[in-house]
Amino acid sequence: MKFSEKIYRDEDVSLEPLKGKTVAIIGYGSQARAQSLNIRDSGIKVIVGCGDRKFFPDWERAEADGHTVMSIEDAVKQSDLVHVLLQDPAQPEAYKKHIHEHLKEGQTLSFCHGFAILYGTIQPPKNVDVTLYVPNGPGPVVRQKYLDGSGIYGCVCVEQDYTGNALKTELALAKAAGSTRAGTIEMSFQHETEGDNFEEQVLYGGTIHLMREVYQLMADAGYPKSFAYAKAIRSIRSVIDDIDAVGIETYLSTHCSRTCEFAVRHSGPRVINREAIREVFNETEKGVFARNWLVEFSHGMPTLHRMRRERKDSDMEQTGKLWRETFAKETDLGAK
Repeated sequence: MKFSEKIYRDEDVSLEPLKGKTVAIIGYGSQARAQSLNIRDSGIKVIVGCGDRKFFPDWERAEADGHTVMSIEDAVKQSDLVHVLLQDPAQPEAYKKHIHEHLKEGQTLSFCHGFAILYGTIQPPKNVDVTLYVPNGPGPVVRQKYLDGSGIYGCVCVEQDYTGNALKTELALAKAAGSTRAGTIEMSFQHETEGDNFEEQVLYGGTIHLMREVYQLMADAGYPKSFAYAKAIRSIRSVIDDIDAVGIETYLSTHCSRTCEFAVRHSGPRVINREAIREVFNETEKGVFARNWLVEFSHGMPTLHRMRRERKDSDMEQTGKLWRETFAKETDLGAK
């Protein structure tokens, strides 16, 4: 059995489309930092574009990493490929103010998430390539995998192929960042964007809220809080790592106890609300989540700030802080 999609690996991709070219990384958060360092270490010239030095501490961090840092406008003017790694809701204003009028014919405008292009908050000119590259992992992992000689599975997308070379150029970017070491596929902006939004709502959101519920139920029932926290938070990491390495069925049949296997198969489905998951999926594909997030951001994120305040000093967060301090050795070992 093979995947139907084409999987691009190192031997399938050339760095030639980026040789002698300059890649401008716009922003310098964790993902931008990882990709910029990887791309530079692959022999490609990288510059970093940031906002005003006075208001963006990332400027100094990028300089400390040895990058040439400049305004976003200058970075766009001096580059052949502009790779935008700003947060999604912040991209439209930055694009309009600092990027759009400085784009040149035949330049590549690249993103790390398709949100702004898919939902039309950014409208690029017709005479540039519009592409996307994203590794399937957080910035620090992307960097560490590269340093270890491996890489992170990734995807590339082409929305607009003005030059006829958009795919080759974006695959070269993926290779420079390390993703073709593991494997990179091509997909649509829609699937990348809405698949990512769906994953974050259901898998990340669902898992975190499940952890909170497990902790609270056990703590309220009188279990030691350190035990409740370990069960709710710590146990799942070793399980996920094992499943990632061998697959779900091998894990269940050979890596865990028969009690655990029976518990998973018998009771696990009862905590999954398939109708709710389908509802979130449909809302995501209809753009409801995107609209809600854009409205929330435009109003200064009041709901998000309120939810942060509610959770910041919760019993579970206080327990977690104490747990990490008390069991620091176990935490350090698990983080390696």
